Amino acid sequence: MSKGIKINSVTAREFFFFLLLTTIVATLIKLSKTYSTEYEVALSVTDVPLDRTIQTIIPELVKIQAEGSGFSLLTNALDAPEVAIPYEQLQRVSNREFTFDTNENQQVIKSVINGELSIIAMTPSQITITIDSVASKKVPVISKASLLYKSGYGGRNKMTIVPDSVTVVGPSSLLLNIEAIPTEQKEITNINTDLSNSVLLSLDGLPDELKVSHKSITFHQEIAKFTEGKITVPINVLNDPGKRVKILPKTAEIIYLVELEDFESITPSDFLVTCDYATANNADAYLTLSIAREPKGVKSVRLINKQVKFIVVN
Repeated sequence: MSKGIKINSVTAREFFFFLLLTTIVATLIKLSKTYSTEYEVALSVTDVPLDRTIQTIIPELVKIQAEGSGFSLLTNALDAPEVAIPYEQLQRVSNREFTFDTNENQQVIKSVINGELSIIAMTPSQITITIDSVASKKVPVISKASLLYKSGYGGRNKMTIVPDSVTVVGPSSLLLNIEAIPTEQKEITNINTDLSNSVLLSLDGLPDELKVSHKSITFHQEIAKFTEGKITVPINVLNDPGKRVKILPKTAEIIYLVELEDFESITPSDFLVTCDYATANNADAYLTLSIAREPKGVKSVRLINKQVKFIVVN
């Protein structure tokens, strides 16, 4: 029968204690030595006037080569330092462009890192900051909604959008090319009752620096039942002072859509169809017809024949 090896518990505790102590001492010796390293410091600008906005900081990070004890390097490794540059300390180059010299402001940068570190080098030597004025611009909303009506139905009047315009706020340079804001695509089919729907604005293409007063709009459309009508209207000849122009035929047929409830009220006198002798071409014996007047509420008005033949009587 084999015998197991017995380990004195006191001896084991002493062994692990001395092992731990040796490790700690070795670590402290290493941390006390001087090392060099390179790390990055983020930049930001503070105390910017309310009517100004930061557009770009190039570059946004400053690379710093520093040396110090392992303790100081370890402290900075645990933090992500950021330098907050006061607006007043920037050097103005133009109305929009400013600079910040990192070499001349080493103390400002060093203030965010461990004070025991020595800065050996810093790149770049100059930071370029673009600060634009904050402006606002009111632009119209363009609806991208597609309305498909049930057969026999249509919009009673023009679709209304609420609000029909929005205010865009941001750097003035970015507002120059903003002429309108579209809605997202939306399709509604088989419509036969009044509509009141919300749709989001399409803002994905806008720069992040721009803010819009509304995220969505509501469009309203009154719906009515329509019917098709056909009517015969006399043709008026323009620019014929001597009444010498004779046309054939003398009437024009018009096809139109109108609300069912207004169908009986439409008369030929509500329309005015004309042709203009001043546009006559000697090589052509025809004059073009046009609808000069139509009653309110009538939609999709069209002429069956678009020309008439004419002769000039001496």
